[in-house]
Amino acid sequence: MAISDGVRTLLAEVAPEILDAQRPIRVLRVLAWEPDVERAFFEQKGKALPQPSYKVPTEALVRSLERFRTLRARLTGQNALERYLRETCEAFETAARMLLVVGTREFYFHSAEIYGRPGSLAPDRKTTNLDLAEHFTNVVDGLIGHAAFRGPDDARDLDAEEVAVLLAPRFQLLFPDRSIRVLVVDDIVANAVAGVDVVRLKRSARFSRRDVSQLEHHEGQVHVGTALNGRAQPLVPFIGYPSPRTTATQEGLAVLTEFLSQSTEISRVRRLAERTLAIKMAEDGASFLDLFRFFQERGQDEKSAFDAARRVCRGGLVEGFAPFTKDVCYLDGLLRVTNFLRVALVKGHVEFARLLFVGKLDTADVPLFARLAREGLVEEPRYLPAWARDVSYLTAFMSFAAFLGEMDLPAERRQYEGLVAEAEDEAL
Repeated sequence: MAISDGVRTLLAEVAPEILDAQRPIRVLRVLAWEPDVERAFFEQKGKALPQPSYKVPTEALVRSLERFRTLRARLTGQNALERYLRETCEAFETAARMLLVVGTREFYFHSAEIYGRPGSLAPDRKTTNLDLAEHFTNVVDGLIGHAAFRGPDDARDLDAEEVAVLLAPRFQLLFPDRSIRVLVVDDIVANAVAGVDVVRLKRSARFSRRDVSQLEHHEGQVHVGTALNGRAQPLVPFIGYPSPRTTATQEGLAVLTEFLSQSTEISRVRRLAERTLAIKMAEDGASFLDLFRFFQERGQDEKSAFDAARRVCRGGLVEGFAPFTKDVCYLDGLLRVTNFLRVALVKGHVEFARLLFVGKLDTADVPLFARLAREGLVEEPRYLPAWARDVSYLTAFMSFAAFLGEMDLPAERRQYEGLVAEAEDEAL
């Protein structure tokens, strides 16, 4: 069924308004801590809670909130496109409300509504983000010190300036018609942050050669790629900008790309799992100091432990019970994107893999955008990682993965454990 002229006209009217109204809603920018907070923490020997303050653009956020309410009120239809636009407006409204109450318990409830929480259920209504975090932790903890898991590519012997030099030509190959800058900065929490035409690296961070590959694929191919593809859309350029409701899919897509490009490794998986565990601890009352000690006990140095604890506490309460829950999105999104592709490709929707990169979408949006692409309202993505282009390989891999998901793994585990026990216990 063709999209009606009325809906087409509505999309053409609403899309630029969404693009303009979302501009003040820059979550991570508002939640950033000033450098003085970290400096004071270490001057006090890590004994006192940090005292962050936030520069909230209150008037701009209130105006944005009202604009999205007005836009949403215009979207009264029950078709898939208007539902998508309504949900987009609702997500930006929630994000604006969240930023207007930073430093309070209420902040946490808005954060959980946008990003989920450790106990949030996957679509199977059985598995939670915490389940996957604990699974990874149980596996990794038994292996993390094993010599076989530390190769020459895993030694963190590169500084940020060296990594910037290595990344620049890689981005030139990925985006030959664009100028993607790599800057070394002091004022970011993560070791790297991607924008539309720039990737920022933290000056104090150390990197391995595998980290360089991970940054190329995670930050470059996914975050920069989806931003460029989305902003190039003539009708819906707002999908080139971060939307709260698409965070899990975008981070999950980036982590899956790490796996498919062999640029992840065991300590990376451990860090992602620990972030979810730390958010659960904070929900249960752990303070910043508790989290700082948790990350130190897990092998992180003081600086890294501070950064990891800050990720959990920014915007919420450093005393506990109100974390920022965004970091559950990495594992949650990895599950959702992988399972979406397992089902979609087995069902023959091979185009869905590349349409995940058309802009910053949620997996739930992809079928709608496939239809919009057929109607000529959305253009195909220009920038894609190799795995999304190779649908033959991807379909073969995901169909096998889908079959594995149907097997009785506990029974396989019991048989394996029996074989190991026999080999170890019997006299030869």
